[in-house]
This record gives sequence, structure tokens and C-alpha cells, in this order.
Amino acid sequence: QADTSAERQRRLEETLMQKGVAQSAGVAERSTKASQHNGQVAEKVQKHQEEIQRRSEQRREQQQTAQQKADEVREQLRRKGSAKGNAGCPTSAPGSPIGKSGDAGGVDNAARMPTGPNSQGDSHCCLSGIWRALTLSLQRRSEA
Repeated sequence: QADTSAERQRRLEETLMQKGVAQSAGVAERSTKASQHNGQVAEKVQKHQEEIQRRSEQRREQQQTAQQKADEVREQLRRKGSAKGNAGCPTSAPGSPIGKSGDAGGVDNAARMPTGPNSQGDSHCCLSGIWRALTLSLQRRSEA
């Protein structure tokens, strides 16, 4: 009976040891899979952040280009106004998309018509109207 008891004890210890080894192997496998998953998630997050950065830089470049163009137009109009001696303010900006019927071709009348206290011949009214028309045009392009 002592031999039977000792045999049972040995088998029990062997079974517990095998279960412990199997459990340790399962834990190691799950840990490896979790580590791989975390690495994949980190890669996706990194790529997403890089894409956001790239888009932000692209928008910044577009904004700078638009600002440069606006500055050039403003400077050209300032020079043109200086050369004419501020003779008066036309009712629409040069080169604005106004058809023969007077439609603005998608640009609001307020954006091309001089308004406010400076609309009596001051070249500022032309510049602000042109600026509004240019700004609206650029906004519509970026929305499209």
C-alpha cells in the first residue's frame, strides 16, 4: 500500500509539472502574440501621425503659395494705383470673373464691389474687394 501511495504521489507530481509547463508555454505564446500586435498598432499609429504631418505641411505650403500670390496681386494693384495717381476705384476688380450680364461667376457681389467709407475713390476699396474675391476663390478651390 505504501508503494501504491508513493506511485500515486509521483504521478500527481508529474501531472502537475506537465500542467505547469503547458501553462507556462501558453502564457509565453500569448505574450508573444500580444507583443506582435502591440508592434503592429504602434506602426499604424506612427504611419497615421506621419500622414497627418505630411498633410499639414502640404496645407501650409498651399497657404503660403496662396499668400504669396495674394501679396503679388496686392503689390501689383498698389503699383498700378500709384501710377494712376489714385484716380478712382473701379466697380469690379481687374480680371475678376464678371460676365457681360454682370453676374459674378460664383463670386459674391460683396467680394468684388467696393463698400464702406473708402468707396469714393480711395484705392483701398479696390484692394479690399479684390482681396475678398481672391480669398473666396481660394477657399472654393480648397473645398473642391
